[in-house]
Amino acid sequence: MKYENFVTPAGTAFYPNLRTPNMFEGNDLGFDCRVIFSEEDTEKMSEHLHKELAKAASLPEFAGKNLDAPDSFMGIGETKDGDMFFKFKTKSTYTTKAGETLKRVIPIFDSNGKPLPKNVDIGHGSTVRVSYTIAPYYKSRKIKGIALYLNAVQVIKLVKRGEQGADSFGFGTVAGGYVSDEVADGEIPFGFGDDMGTTVEGVDF
Repeated sequence: MKYENFVTPAGTAFYPNLRTPNMFEGNDLGFDCRVIFSEEDTEKMSEHLHKELAKAASLPEFAGKNLDAPDSFMGIGETKDGDMFFKFKTKSTYTTKAGETLKRVIPIFDSNGKPLPKNVDIGHGSTVRVSYTIAPYYKSRKIKGIALYLNAVQVIKLVKRGEQGADSFGFGTVAGGYVSDEVADGEIPFGFGDDMGTTVEGVDF
C-alpha cells in the first residue's frame, strides 16, 4: 500500500527522544516523540486515526480481518496526570537495498523551516509539529492497529533537553510583572502570524 504523509497541529512534546534513541535496560527502543495536543485537536486526531483504521480494513491485505483496536494499539496513551498523548516513533537504524545498515537521523526544523543544528536537542515542554506516516498492521486477533511512524519534527517553541521552564517549578504568569527584553542563551527568537495554520496534507484540522 502507498503510505500518505500527514502533519499534526502544534502540541507539547512529552519527554521526546529525537537526537539519541530511547534506551531501556540496554535495549535500543528507537526515536520517539510523544505529543500532547489541545482538547479540540486531541479529539480531531483521534477521529482521524480511527477513520484511517477503518479505511485500511477495506484493503485487500486485510480482507476478512477485523482491524478494530483499542487506543493503546493506535499510538495513543495517557500520562499519569490523565493527559492523552500521541506517540510517534521509528527505529534508530535502517537497512538499504544493498543490505547496509545505517543510522537514522530525524530531521528537525525551526518555525521557518530551517534545519536545527545537530547539537540542539529538543526537550520536554517544547511546542512542536510532527510529520508522520500511518501504517496499519495485523499480527493476530489481539495484536493489531496502526503505527504512527515519525518522519520529522518542526519546533515552534524550543525547550532544550535538560532545561526546565518556570511552569515545572509551579510558576505561572503574573499580569503586570517584570518582563525581560533579552533572549536567554539557546532560546530561538521567532515571530509568526496567523498564517501558521494547522491545515495539513491529507487532513484538515
